[in-house]
Amino acid sequence: MQENYPTQSAPESSFNEGLCANCQLNVYEPGHAINLCSDCRKSLIKYPIPKWIKFFALGILAVMVISLVRTQQYISAAIHLGKAENAIDQKHFLTAQRELALVLNKFPKDFNANAYMMVASAYNFDFEAYQVAFDKVADVKTEDEALLSTVNAASEYIAQSFPKDTLMYKRIVAAAKDKEKLLAMTDSTDEIVLKVHIANFLYEAKDYDHVERIVNKVLAVDPNFYQALSLMTAVKRNTAKYDEALAFCDRLLAFNAEDIQVLSQKARIELKRKHDKEAAVFASQALALDPDDTSAMEAKAMVDYFAGRKKESLATLAQIRVHETNSGDSTISKRLSPIITGSEIYR
Repeated sequence: MQENYPTQSAPESSFNEGLCANCQLNVYEPGHAINLCSDCRKSLIKYPIPKWIKFFALGILAVMVISLVRTQQYISAAIHLGKAENAIDQKHFLTAQRELALVLNKFPKDFNANAYMMVASAYNFDFEAYQVAFDKVADVKTEDEALLSTVNAASEYIAQSFPKDTLMYKRIVAAAKDKEKLLAMTDSTDEIVLKVHIANFLYEAKDYDHVERIVNKVLAVDPNFYQALSLMTAVKRNTAKYDEALAFCDRLLAFNAEDIQVLSQKARIELKRKHDKEAAVFASQALALDPDDTSAMEAKAMVDYFAGRKKESLATLAQIRVHETNSGDSTISKRLSPIITGSEIYR
């Protein structure tokens, strides 16, 4: 049996707290959270960060930035879509269309935004915007019955502008200046769109009696037919039935509270019966909705003219002609120019 002797362990290395915590050779520099000497502190500061850490940090940063941007886009789109829905509920279709345009700029294929754009643009009679939105959702199925019903109603509203019998329409246009032929064709078609086109040509001939008879027949079939109601406001204005004219305007505004043409028409009616202050209010409302709209500019020009501001009125006429050069439609300047140049008596 051998005698056991205790084994002697190796001496433990001692840590000197008075020396540098890194090298344990030099005295550390006081005044720092970590006790390092000057040489170690400099070497550690210059120590290069590994590339993988840099790339990882940049990747995390990029993900955060992208997430923040996308989150802001989603939030912004949701806000504008909500504003558009509220505007549609209030029949403020111009505001709705502008809000929806902001959504579709970021999310051009969004179903709800395009569906609501069809609604807003239909009541604004913006055929181009309607067609663009329609093309994006035509093949998409939805179970939202309420939205589908709203879209269908708007589609029927804008469809009233297009005659189905295009051959008959061409015949009407060809006979635009022949009153007898126009009156004969009135009874030969049941399509109310075509009847309104005939009434429009008779209105140009100032045959207001026949215009009113035709329009009344149209409204008996469809009391909400936009073109018929619009034409009736002009007839009532020109036959000095101003209260009736304004009442027809209000019927139109019930469909679209931001209808610039109707607000401008109300200004012209009030001017006709020398209610210049009321006319100025309607003209201002129309301009506030769109300062570049030519019908709003027409109302402003007439308000300025009858207020004695002929210089401003002529300047507005010049602006209208610039806009018409781009559109190719000079209807407004042709009817406005004789009034503010004094060659036609408006009232």
